[in-house]
Amino acid sequence: MFARTSRIAIATAATMLTLGAAVATASAAPAPARNCVLNIDSGSKQCYSTFREAIASSPNGRITDAPLSGKHIDKKLADRLTGSSATAGAQAVQLGVVYTDSNYGGSTLVLTGEHACLSGNGRDAQTNLDGTFNNSVSSLTTLSCWLELWDAPDTSGVHQEYQQSTSYVGDAMNDRASSIALL
Repeated sequence: MFARTSRIAIATAATMLTLGAAVATASAAPAPARNCVLNIDSGSKQCYSTFREAIASSPNGRITDAPLSGKHIDKKLADRLTGSSATAGAQAVQLGVVYTDSNYGGSTLVLTGEHACLSGNGRDAQTNLDGTFNNSVSSLTTLSCWLELWDAPDTSGVHQEYQQSTSYVGDAMNDRASSIALL
């Protein structure tokens, strides 16, 4: 009787270890990066599987050769993104990009609007961050606006202003931003 109980206990333990390892492996795999575009004026948000698709959608398809990842915004692409409001027929301009990982990695949120900001001349727009981007911003790219991260909704609480692209927002704001102001 003891031998039979021991075999059942060993079999049960082995099954639990196997299931536990499968769950740990499944939960260890990172979620695929999301690349979203948020229109600050209308509040509409659309997500895509690549950064290229997100950028192609935001200035009405004018820029179709952006990199697959938002990690590679060079000066030439930044100039093209900020120039979209001057392009005939364009309905949105890229204001900035926030990233869920440091060094411009992870999921991206491209902020667009009808008008470029008057950088440093007061608040031009603000929005709450939700879903993937709430409490997860670690780096950012400024385009047409300076960006100000806030640790609470409705641009309240502790905040930090960024006048240039930043590969790491710092310990005070990393994974804490719940809202953003565009200056």
